[in-house]
Amino acid sequence: MTEVSAAPRPRGRPRDADVDHRVMDAARTIYRERGWAGFNFGAIAKAARVSKDSLYRRFDSREDLLVAALTVPPADVQLDGHGDIRGRLIAMAAETLAGFALPDGMIMFRVFVESASNPELRDVYHSQVALPHIKNVRRAVSEAIADGTLPEITNPTVFIDALLGGLVMHVMVTPAHLRDQMMEKSDQFVRDHVDLLLRGAGYRGGDAD
Repeated sequence: MTEVSAAPRPRGRPRDADVDHRVMDAARTIYRERGWAGFNFGAIAKAARVSKDSLYRRFDSREDLLVAALTVPPADVQLDGHGDIRGRLIAMAAETLAGFALPDGMIMFRVFVESASNPELRDVYHSQVALPHIKNVRRAVSEAIADGTLPEITNPTVFIDALLGGLVMHVMVTPAHLRDQMMEKSDQFVRDHVDLLLRGAGYRGGDAD
């Protein structure tokens, strides 16, 4: 009689969500405060109160860990093709501005500076963190161009760069002591910013005049 062996059990213990959360928080904090030079498994393990082995089981490299800590799903709800392009861009821009204004929001600028001497970090960050968001916005803008809502745009990249660049600059040039005031007025700023760009794009819709 042939004996049927039991299915093999999964290796190791199930992932601990609390450990994952502590690791992600520690990774963002360490990178924000120390940069790439101080970003290592030992420092992150100590800050997260976990063993280095637990990090090695989860991540193949420092780059993988940093990208995991910085990855946020694109705002599909705002840009999923439903509703007027103006409302969708305003919702996305408001979320983006709020993200830049957080303490972790400036991490992306550190990545850009340090990736100049670290091509691997640059490539991984661009493909896994930045590109999904850019594609999301480009899809929405391209749809609006195709349906005639934005007839004056001949180069979507220029429009997207102006949209996101204006948000970045607004955060960067606002002094720390005015940050609270900036956020109190952020809804109006976002509407004005989006409407300015839409007028230049020949927007055919409401409330951009």
